[in-house]
Amino acid sequence: MAGSSLAPVNIRNSRILVVDDNRVNRHLLTAVLQRGGFPHVEMAEDGIDALAKIEAQAPDLILLDLMMPRMDGFETCRRVRTDPNRRDLPILVQSSLSGSEDRTRAFSVGATDFVTKPINATELLSRVRIHLENQALLRDLQGYRRRRQGELALARSMQERLLPAPSRLVETEADLGLSIAAHFEPSSELGGDFWDLRRDGLGRLIVWLVDFSGHGVGAALNTFRLHAILRQMDLTNFDPADHLRDVNGRVCPLLRNGQFATVLVGVIDPATNTFHYASAGAPAPMVWVPGDAVPAFGDSSGLPVGILPSARYENRDLPLPVGGRLFLYSDGASELWTSQDTVLGEEGLLDLVRQQMRQEEDAGFLAGLLGALAALGNFDDDVTALVLTRRA
Repeated sequence: MAGSSLAPVNIRNSRILVVDDNRVNRHLLTAVLQRGGFPHVEMAEDGIDALAKIEAQAPDLILLDLMMPRMDGFETCRRVRTDPNRRDLPILVQSSLSGSEDRTRAFSVGATDFVTKPINATELLSRVRIHLENQALLRDLQGYRRRRQGELALARSMQERLLPAPSRLVETEADLGLSIAAHFEPSSELGGDFWDLRRDGLGRLIVWLVDFSGHGVGAALNTFRLHAILRQMDLTNFDPADHLRDVNGRVCPLLRNGQFATVLVGVIDPATNTFHYASAGAPAPMVWVPGDAVPAFGDSSGLPVGILPSARYENRDLPLPVGGRLFLYSDGASELWTSQDTVLGEEGLLDLVRQQMRQEEDAGFLAGLLGALAALGNFDDDVTALVLTRRA
């Protein structure tokens, strides 16, 4: 195992607790972390020892072995999570167990991430950095809850950093022959929507649109949690339905009763000229090509994530040839209350889309649609809208 460059200044002073019954492993992991820029590493030889050290001084991250005498990693993780103040403490479990049942069990008791033995130093340091950086963001938001209105602008700026940067959109458009336009507007200072895009193992574009229940700080904190989970997931052999099932399994233990999220995730596949997707109760996607009179609606049925750990999801396809346009949106658009005191609904939104669908540029389409929506009434919910057109 080899070391890496120093950790960023803002996380370099983080305290890490390594829990492993094997003395050689403890010292090896400690050496890797210290060479990687984390000098403050403490060791525990089993779960009982770890709980005592956590009680004495809580770490910023725990690297936890699963198979240990006296108290194994599963029980240790469960006990740590019983303390509400440690709900967001990153726990990276490490084990030679690789079965899906063991992973599922680890996540069900509150593990944040799973690292398979033998440990790869580069991967370990990368995951530690990501979780510590996310922990810092969460702490900033939790501190914001205790502060007053004057710091809301900073918190909103932090949330907007979850969205793809304009430079990444330009790069994606050039690489994949797409044009992309997006709009994000929370109903209050902070919202529960976000969207993202990444490449899968075949270089295809994956798109997510997420809408958490509720508004304000609570919903925003949940977007940070889910965004961190998505960044850690393996996209090599990407399957939308399996991906949603995995996301749901990780999210369920983290959310309080009554909290959930609708999610639509799909991949634009040039080989099949389709948008291959799965939905967890999200609004129905729309697609059309030049010459179509009306957009086609996709099936978006599915249980929102965070409600039932055993929920399963279904893959679906919509045609998306060259020249085709894909429109995704949160329910803040379709559930707009109009000045006539009625809900716009999907059919009303469809009428507005039909009026704008001949716009050649994505930005023009989106501006026209949002203007038409604003003319009908005020948004009571977060609004996210995303339009992608295949240019090549």
